[in-house]
Amino acid sequence: MSLAPGPLDRRRAARPMMLPMVPSMPCSGSRTASRLLADLIVFDPRRLAWRLAIRTMIALLVPLELARLLAMPALIWVGVGAYLLAIGDSTDDGDRLQPFRLALGAGLGGLALASGVLAGGALLTSVLFMLFWGVLAGVIGVYGNAFATMGLPIAWAYVELGLPARDHSLAAAAGLGALFAAGGALTMAATWLVRIAGPYAPLRSQAAECFRAVASYIDIVAAGREDDPRDPVSSETRVRGAIAEARRVGVELRSGQHGWSGAAQRNLVLIEIADRLFSLAALLREQQATPLGPLADAAREVAAGLAAPARQAPLREALAGLDRMVSFDASSGLGPETERRMAAALARAIRILLGEAPAEGAPALTPAGGPRLRDLLAPLAACLDPGSVVARHALRFGVVAAVAVVIFWFFPGPFGYWIPLTVTVALKPYAGATLARTVQRLVGTSAGILVGSAIMPFLAGPQAEFVAVGIAFFWMMAVLPFNYSLAIFFLSAGLIPFEHFLTPGLDRNVALLRLAGTAIGAVLAIVGGHLLWPSFERKNLPALLGASIRSIAAYADRVLSETDAASFEAAHRVAGRDTTNLQATIQRSASELGGDAESLAATVLAATALQRLMISLNAVAVAASHEQRPAMERFRASFVPALAALALGGDLPPGLDEAAAAPGFLGDELGRMVAQARLLRTALARLEHEKGGL
Repeated sequence: MSLAPGPLDRRRAARPMMLPMVPSMPCSGSRTASRLLADLIVFDPRRLAWRLAIRTMIALLVPLELARLLAMPALIWVGVGAYLLAIGDSTDDGDRLQPFRLALGAGLGGLALASGVLAGGALLTSVLFMLFWGVLAGVIGVYGNAFATMGLPIAWAYVELGLPARDHSLAAAAGLGALFAAGGALTMAATWLVRIAGPYAPLRSQAAECFRAVASYIDIVAAGREDDPRDPVSSETRVRGAIAEARRVGVELRSGQHGWSGAAQRNLVLIEIADRLFSLAALLREQQATPLGPLADAAREVAAGLAAPARQAPLREALAGLDRMVSFDASSGLGPETERRMAAALARAIRILLGEAPAEGAPALTPAGGPRLRDLLAPLAACLDPGSVVARHALRFGVVAAVAVVIFWFFPGPFGYWIPLTVTVALKPYAGATLARTVQRLVGTSAGILVGSAIMPFLAGPQAEFVAVGIAFFWMMAVLPFNYSLAIFFLSAGLIPFEHFLTPGLDRNVALLRLAGTAIGAVLAIVGGHLLWPSFERKNLPALLGASIRSIAAYADRVLSETDAASFEAAHRVAGRDTTNLQATIQRSASELGGDAESLAATVLAATALQRLMISLNAVAVAASHEQRPAMERFRASFVPALAALALGGDLPPGLDEAAAAPGFLGDELGRMVAQARLLRTALARLEHEKGGL
C-alpha cells in the first residue's frame, strides 16, 4: 500500500502543510459573557429526554387528577413528591443504582419534609435543620453526579414543602413525610413502566451520541474548516468526550452484573468502531484530504438506527453505498484507502445493527462484584480532608441555605421559600458553575413568569390549567438534561397555572413576589459561592496539564515502539481521558470571574498543541507500515524523553528535527509532532512567566 497521495486522486488539491490555527482568548469579561450566553441558547432535539418526561408526567399527573376526581387533596403531596424525585433522578447514567437512589431520596426526603414541618414553628430550629439537611445533601455528592442531583429533592422537601406548612404537629409531619415517600414509590413504578427499552438504553443512547459526534467531525474535515478560535474545546475533544462517556457508561453497567448481554456487547463494539472512525477521520484531516460525504451520512444513519431499532430501510440503503466504496480500487493513494477503511468500519457497524454480523472483540470491562463496606465508606472519609471540594461545597451549601431560610422567614408569603430553593439549585461546587447556573436561573425564571402570566387569561377553568401544566412540565423534563435555563423557563411558565390549579382565586401578582425571591436567592448563591471557601476550576489546570503531557508521552512511547495491543489501547484511553479532562476544565474555567486571562490563554495554547500531537500519533498508529518501524524507533528514543522532560519543567533537546527525518507520510507526521512539541514548550514558558495566574 502506498502512503503518498497518488496521481489519480483528483478530488484533492495540493496544499502546503499547515500548522493548526491556535485559539486566542478574548478578555476575561467578554469571555465570561460569551460563554454564559452560549449556554442559554443551546437546543439539541437529538438529546430530548422523552422517556424521562413521560415517566415524570405519569408520576405527577395521575395523583393530581385522582386528587381532583376523588376529592382527596392529600394525593397532591404524592404527585409533588414524585415530581421532585423525578427531577433528582434526571441524571441516571445506567449504573444500576437508580432504584437505590430513588429509595434513598424518597426516605431521606420524607424525613426532611417531616423535620421541616416540625421545625417550621420557630426560626432557630428552621435554620439549624436547614444547615443539617443542606450539608447532608451536599455530602452525598461524593458518590457521583447522580447522587449529587438526588440530594436536591431532599433539600427541596425541607424548604419547599416542610417549612411553609401551617400545621406543625407531629401527626402532620408524619403524614406529609409518608405521602412524599409514597411519591418516591410511584416514581419507581413509573420508571419500571416506561423502561421499555431495557436497562441498556443509556449505553445505546451514548453509542448513538458517539456516531453523531463522529458524523459532525467528518463534516468539519470534509469542509476543510478549522475549529472556532473562540471555543476552547476543539472538535476532536467533543468526539473523544462522547466516546469516553460511552465507555464510562459501559463500565458502570457492567458493575454489579454477573453476565454481559448480547445487546450490551453490540453497543460496546459499536463504540469501539466509532473510536476507530474518529482516528481515521483525524488522519484525513492531517493529510488535508476531503472525505466523501456518504461517510458522514452513514454515521448519522447508524446513530438513527441505534435510536430507532426498527428503522432498517435507510440502513440497508447506506450499507449498499458503503459496500461500493469498500470495493473501490485503493491503488490511487492514502486518502481513498483511508476512506475505504472508514467505509468498511461503518459497514460493519450497520451489519451489527441489522443482526447480520457478530459483535465480537469488545474490550474487557471492570470485573463484576458488589462493593465492600470499606469501599462505600472511603469516599466519606475523603470528605474529612479540609481541601476536599465536596466537603467545602457541602458546608457552603448548608450555611448559605440557612441564611436564605432566615430571609425567607421575614419575606411576604406565599412564595418566600423560593429564596432558599434558588440557593439550592444555583449553588455549585465551583464558583464558575455557580455563576453560570445563577444566570440561567434568573433568565429562565423571568421569561417563564412573563409567558405563564400572559397565558393565564386564556385558561378557562381547572381543566385548561391542568393541560397547560402537563405541557409545560413535560417539556421542562425533556430539555433538562442539556439546557437548564430552558428547563427553568418551562418550569416557571407551568408553575403559574399549577399554583392557580391548586389554589383557585390566587392573586396573580404573586408572580412578582416569586421573581423577587428568586433574585434574592441568586444574589445569595453568587456571594456565598465566591466568598465562602470558594473553589475555582482554573486552579486544577496546572495539574491537569501535567497529567496530559505525561499520558501523551506514554502514548507516544506505545505508538512509536513495538508493543502489545492491550498496552497500546490502555495508553490511548488514558491519553484521551486526560486531554479531554483538560479541555473540559478549560471550557468551564472560561466562565469563572477573575483569574489571569494570559495564563488561561497559554493553557489553551498548550492544550491545542497536545490535541494536535495526539492526532498525529493517531495517524501514525493507523497508517504507518512495519517497514517504517526503524525510523519510528529512532524518533522515539529522542522524542518521548523530551515530552517527559517538558512535564517536569525541562526544555526540548537539540536534534529533534534530525530524528524526525523520514520519507513521505511518516516524515510529515513526525515533523508535525516536533512542531507541536515546540508549541507546547512556548505555552509552558508563557505559563511560567505568568506563574500564579492560574
